[in-house]
Amino acid sequence: MAPYYPAFLDVKDRLCVIIGGGQIAEGKIASLLECGAKIKMISPEVTSEVQGMADADILRLEKREYQVGDMEGAFLAIAATDDTDVNRQITQEAETRNVLLNVVDITHLCTFIAPSVVRKGDVTVAISTAGLSPALARKLREELEVSPILDYADMAPMLSEVRLELRQEGAVVPADHWQTCLNQEVLALYHSDKIVAKKTLKEALLQGVSSKL
Repeated sequence: MAPYYPAFLDVKDRLCVIIGGGQIAEGKIASLLECGAKIKMISPEVTSEVQGMADADILRLEKREYQVGDMEGAFLAIAATDDTDVNRQITQEAETRNVLLNVVDITHLCTFIAPSVVRKGDVTVAISTAGLSPALARKLREELEVSPILDYADMAPMLSEVRLELRQEGAVVPADHWQTCLNQEVLALYHSDKIVAKKTLKEALLQGVSSKL
């Protein structure tokens, strides 16, 4: 099996079609809404939570069976049905319209697969086993969620500020030196005094400047 190409998609204000209205589809809605997607759901039956979101105009709901043409204008589609024939029809339409498609738990029909995700602040870690073992992806996600390595994610806003300031000053810091400077000392300082942490990090980074633009 060829490996999947990792990517993070910008779905803000893009139409995403979900076919199926059960609890699995409900979980997909939450992830897409968090990223600002516009959602159209097609299903003759939906959960009470989905119905509530439809009543509140959070998403567009069409309570009926899927029919060819439902993916017109879509950027991305998710099929969460247990009907083999319907899934094949959805796959054919997605291919015709060049719509990215995830068919839940049927990897060979997908043009993308949904990873197991860990989020902390602005940092997102996506885990994929290429569809071979969802259980392993979940296990790795659960281990990462409690791992102290994710404490570094708290510093993302500060690191962005330092990076921008160095760029404005024309300083070029080698990537390896960045890695060296992102250490436990800076992390501990960040959690006790963010101003001191930023000053300490910037001074350490400037020691490794190779040139100025």
